[in-house]
Amino acid sequence: MVADYYQPQMHIVGDILYVCTKQGLYSKDLSIDNSVWKLVGFEGVSLQDYACSGDIILALRFRYHYHNNDTILLLSHDGGITYEDITPESFNIKSNNHYAYMFLTFERHPNNPNILLTSYNMFQTTDFGKTWNKLTDMTPEYTGFHPLNPDIIYEAGGGEHTDDQNDFRISYDGGQTWQDKTECFPRYNNVYRIAFHPTDSKRWIAGGWGCVYTTNDNGQTWNSQYMGYSTDSNYDYVCPWRYATYDNENADIVYMAGGSHNGYMKLMCSTDGGITWNRPYMEPIKTTPYDFVFDMKQYRDKLLIYSQSDVYMVSKADLIEQTTSVSEKSLTPNPSPREGGAIYDLSGRKVNSQSSMFNGLKKGIYIQNGKKVLF
Repeated sequence: MVADYYQPQMHIVGDILYVCTKQGLYSKDLSIDNSVWKLVGFEGVSLQDYACSGDIILALRFRYHYHNNDTILLLSHDGGITYEDITPESFNIKSNNHYAYMFLTFERHPNNPNILLTSYNMFQTTDFGKTWNKLTDMTPEYTGFHPLNPDIIYEAGGGEHTDDQNDFRISYDGGQTWQDKTECFPRYNNVYRIAFHPTDSKRWIAGGWGCVYTTNDNGQTWNSQYMGYSTDSNYDYVCPWRYATYDNENADIVYMAGGSHNGYMKLMCSTDGGITWNRPYMEPIKTTPYDFVFDMKQYRDKLLIYSQSDVYMVSKADLIEQTTSVSEKSLTPNPSPREGGAIYDLSGRKVNSQSSMFNGLKKGIYIQNGKKVLF
C-alpha cells in the first residue's frame, strides 16, 4: 500500500483498517495474519480523508492545485461504490488569484458526529456536510478538537504563512475567538498534530522540526525540547516529528513518529509522559527518497504507521526495547564554539554570536550543526 501524495489518512473500526490512497479507499482485516487489501469504494479517486454517519460517507478528494468549481467534497450513500460531487461554493477560495488550497483531513467532534472540521482551510459543518462555515482566515495544516473539552480547538502550522515562522492559535470557545500562541515556539519551526492526555485535560504534546513541545496548562505556555541531534555518524538528521500519541493503556508512555530527509521513518518513545525521550529508532526499510509519515494509529499492542512507502505495524514493546536498550553516546566537547557554526539552546533559540553570552558561554548542553555539544 503506497501513497505518494500529501498526508492521506487511515481509520480503524473494530479490527478493520481503512486507508485513503491515490486509487480509492482500501481496507484490511488486522485480526488476520497476512490479510490482503480490498478496495472498498471511491475507485480511482485520490482520497484524502473520509467520515461516516451510518451508511453515509463524506470524502475529501485530494488535488495538489484546485481550480474554480473543482470537485473536492464527495457524498456516498452506498459505501463509496457510487458518489456525487457536493462541493460547496464556499470551498472555492482564491489565493493570489489561484485556487491552490489543499483540504487535508476531517476532524470530528468527540461528542457530536455531525460536527466536522477541515484542515488547510478551516471550515466547520454542524449537519454532516450539508452546510459549511469558515471559522478562520488562517490555513492550518493541522487542526482538531480537544477530546475532553471540545470547546477547545487548535490550528497549527502549514498554509502560506509559514515562510517567516510557524503559526499556532487556540480557541477556547468553539472557534468564536482565537488566542495567538505562535510566540511560544521557536521561530522557523512548525507545530504538528497535537496529542491530548487521555485523563489530564491540561497536558498536551506535539512534535516539531527536530523538537518536542509540551504544555501543562491547556496550551497557554509551552516547553520546547530539541530532539534533532545525531546519534550515529551514518544518519545525521533533523527529523520532523509529525505525529504523537499517548499509549492507550499507559499514558506515561508516549510515541512520536516522523520521517527524515535521508528517507527513513523514525520512531521514538517516552516512558515518563514526555518529560524525557529515548534514542530514536530508525526503520531500516528505505524505498523512497523521502519517507514522510502521514498518520499513526494504535491497534492492540501495535502502532500502525502510514508512511509514503507503506503501512507499517510496529510492536510497542519492541519499540520501547529498541529505544531504551541503546545508551546515548557521550556528548561531543567543543572548546571553540566560534569555529563550529551557529549555536542554539535546547529550546531551539539561537545564541547571538555578537552577544556577551556567546563570548562567555555558560557551561552546559547546546545544539551545534544538528548535534548536542557540551561547552
